[in-house]
Amino acid sequence: MNRRSFLKGSVAGAATAAPLGAAASSARLPSDQLRVAVVGVRGRGRSHVKGFTESPDAVVTTLCDVDLNVVGRARKILEEAGAPKPKVVQDIRRVLDDNDIDIVSIATPDHWHALGAIWACQAGKDVYVEKPVSHNISEGRRIVEAARKYDRVVQTGTQGRSSPAMQEAIKFIHDGGIGKVYMAKGLCYKRRKSIGHTPDAPVPEGVDYDLWLGPAPERPFSRNRFHYNWHWIWDYGTTDMGNQGVHQMDIARWGINKHELPARINGAGDKFVYDDDQETPNTQLTTFEYDDTLLVFEVRGLLTNDEKEVTVGNIFYGSDGYLTIGRGGWQAYLGEKGEPGPASSKDGPRVSHFQNFIDAVRNRDRSLLNADILEGHLSSALCHLGNISYRTGRKLTFDPAWENFPGDDEANSYLTRRYRKPFVVPERV
Repeated sequence: MNRRSFLKGSVAGAATAAPLGAAASSARLPSDQLRVAVVGVRGRGRSHVKGFTESPDAVVTTLCDVDLNVVGRARKILEEAGAPKPKVVQDIRRVLDDNDIDIVSIATPDHWHALGAIWACQAGKDVYVEKPVSHNISEGRRIVEAARKYDRVVQTGTQGRSSPAMQEAIKFIHDGGIGKVYMAKGLCYKRRKSIGHTPDAPVPEGVDYDLWLGPAPERPFSRNRFHYNWHWIWDYGTTDMGNQGVHQMDIARWGINKHELPARINGAGDKFVYDDDQETPNTQLTTFEYDDTLLVFEVRGLLTNDEKEVTVGNIFYGSDGYLTIGRGGWQAYLGEKGEPGPASSKDGPRVSHFQNFIDAVRNRDRSLLNADILEGHLSSALCHLGNISYRTGRKLTFDPAWENFPGDDEANSYLTRRYRKPFVVPERV
């Protein structure tokens, strides 16, 4: 029996198991508004606050952030919407203890995504978790197992899945609009400036830095390892491929219709030009080899050209033409001369990714989700695979069924991490 078969059996056996913690509260089908706690309210987290507040079916009752200095702007969104005054807490564990909360929405740094999502599932909450859903491959699989075991609805924050234009483009590809697809390319040509150097410094007032570190190793506070720039530090971030690029990686995998991970991965790159505190590369090129399709992903953080007017997006190549997806929508080019074919002139109205999640929660039906946690795990894992190949400096062979590198201790060492107690992602959920 391989891992996939084992997991299917485990899920079937656990489907009727009663969730732990606050299960009695959130397992019911609510007749009133769903009560939401947003964890991490700086930057993307404020979009969560706004997205849930715009839904008539939800109310944000709790704001949670380890840095109390960033709560004010999120609170203002609620005030301007006429929403009730929220509870403010620093520790996610206080959110999980609250039986009045139905949904936990996670917009923390990457290294907290998995543990927060797993804890929330175990506490009987439904979960919206930002991309990438994990900091390593093992964590992503643990979230999937937790979601299935505790029968939770878990949405991934790859909101392109809820775009009508994106859905139209993918359907056109799947229906053979550019013939047989032989390659997909994801582009993350997002300009990134140098972050410079900052020294170790005292922890700012209002910040619970021990809680911010959570699962990551203990390390002195520094501004360049804190707000936003944590993306470029290995202990917390996943490079721009796992940051911005995971959106395009998800669309690439969606377009080539792959529901498993590839067997061969080859990544290269480096941090060029800058002398600063960034640890991750600003330039990467990775190939993922499936049996009948190639997925190529490229990160360029420095000055560069576009490709067919796409800088952050995707290009799909088929036997009858190719198709580009960018911020302005999609365009097919057909035949030997690459003549313009079907297209969307613009993205068009976007269906709320948050409302899609809320609808699935209210119906207790994860099949309604546009981005179920399994999709999030697979797309996030592709980014992790590219980073592992980059960090080992060589081409890797991967077993998609067991999600490991056969006989490769060095590569396997990147599948998980050493966790700082008590912030431990369990090997078994």
